[in-house]
Amino acid sequence: MSRAAVGSKPGPAGRSGADQRAGGLRVGVLGPLTINGRSGGLLPAQSQLLVALALHGREGTANRKLCRLLGADPAHPRPSDSLRQLIVRTRRQLGRAPDGAEWIEHVGGGQYALHPAARLDWHEFGEFAARGLGTSYSAPLAQAMRLVRGQPLADCCYWWLDLGLVEAMRTQIVDVATALADLALAGQNHAAAARTARAGLLADPSAERLWRLLMRAEHAAGNLAGVREAWAQCLTAIADIAADGQPEQATFSLRRELMGNGGN
Repeated sequence: MSRAAVGSKPGPAGRSGADQRAGGLRVGVLGPLTINGRSGGLLPAQSQLLVALALHGREGTANRKLCRLLGADPAHPRPSDSLRQLIVRTRRQLGRAPDGAEWIEHVGGGQYALHPAARLDWHEFGEFAARGLGTSYSAPLAQAMRLVRGQPLADCCYWWLDLGLVEAMRTQIVDVATALADLALAGQNHAAAARTARAGLLADPSAERLWRLLMRAEHAAGNLAGVREAWAQCLTAIADIAADGQPEQATFSLRRELMGNGGN
């Protein structure tokens, strides 16, 4: 786990009050990429540099590896001089950390890393999830889900991006959303369960566990139109993903249970 600090709940613009007062650095990847709550605030190469450093953690990333990652493809690494210039420009753009240090630190041996005060929403999500999963505590799970804005790294088309990591992000979001929605249903808070299921589906529209939870929540609230709408949206989401274009049997069975054989 990175040493990136877990901060307070982000405000509407994606930055906490502490970030705004102290000139913080927060990289958001649980949805379209944001830097300090903004998309497009930096040049694409600068944003890619920050994502690479944030995902690789506080152990640092070697100069040579950064040259390779920031090249057009594996066969065309970025020249070392160009990388150094990019780091200098990005440091200037970001300003200084609260302790006066650079946000992009040279940690020795040709290794670069983000300052320990930098925050990555994926790491924050993992901290909250670890506190809540397997317990009956909904608060940390709700804090985790508030960080989710869409499909992880949705607009980051970097050749080096680990698709296994992206899938792991989706899986953990679905796990957290499922646990939180289950707790809400158990507490008869049907509206909260439906909201949580929808938030998880932003990250993974193919997660049938969440479609089933959404249908159950709408049914428990007496909203049969909501059940029908969730079923129709599930069919659309699954059509291009499942091998046969059909939902799982468990989803069919739940739809019949909730709506009857007619389903109308």
